[in-house]
Amino acid sequence: MSIKENILNDNKGCVLNNFKLINKEEIIDFIKSHNGLLELLEKVYPLLKSYFPDYSYSLLYAPDPEIVSIEDLMLFINGDIKDYEYNRNKLYDLEREIDDLNVSNSKVKRLLLLDV
Repeated sequence: MSIKENILNDNKGCVLNNFKLINKEEIIDFIKSHNGLLELLEKVYPLLKSYFPDYSYSLLYAPDPEIVSIEDLMLFINGDIKDYEYNRNKLYDLEREIDDLNVSNSKVKRLLLLDV
């Protein structure tokens, strides 16, 4: 099964099922149009579970309202506001680890933005 079919069929094994998809159709279209982004998410998810095992995760396709050519996929780690500073430090560590990931298209890393 191709990546596109996997995304479109909502296959139970698809990594996207581990996220709340805020604007699902736009997310799927964005992933389909950026080769390697799904691969990146598949490699990021185990890291998320390692750094933030008790939290849920959401994805949001977020085009820049002022600059047409800027688009991002926002990954929100839905944590407890009381632990913000601690979680923020863990997020920095996670981002460094993502930067070091080996993926087929490293340019897609700049398309994924994380926030806690």
